[in-house]
Amino acid sequence: MAVVTESVEVDVPLHTAYLQWTRFEDFPQFMDGVEEVVRLDAHHHYWKTYTGGATREFGTETVEELPDERLSWRTVSDEPRQHAVVTFRAVDAAHTAVNVVTEVEPEGLAEPEDGVPPFTDTRVRADLLRFKKLVEAREKHGNAERSRIAPD
Repeated sequence: MAVVTESVEVDVPLHTAYLQWTRFEDFPQFMDGVEEVVRLDAHHHYWKTYTGGATREFGTETVEELPDERLSWRTVSDEPRQHAVVTFRAVDAAHTAVNVVTEVEPEGLAEPEDGVPPFTDTRVRADLLRFKKLVEAREKHGNAERSRIAPD
């Protein structure tokens, strides 16, 4: 499995950054290759992606959720095999460090035919920079999301 670790500091409070990240449905707005994420229940999501010239559909389950601290999920199918952990740390009252560690089985994700770069640290970094832009714009315009993943 390929392991990628990337971080970004966002200019929003910890709780705002955490809440925006828990909106899986917004992932297509900042994750390259993610076409759709649908919440199935409090702990399961359906994903549709397009990378390496191929459309993939798969499910994920939340492994751990510690509000304002940590969120992790993993795929519930064999392809693609993925596990992600996102941690949040307040730098100060108005800034948050977001750290992403992903493990992905690279088979089938390494040769792009569609112009979308393969799953790499560069791609994850670009996704995080788009997340930063999204969450900061929403905070600036008073549109920060105020919901959790789902009630337990």
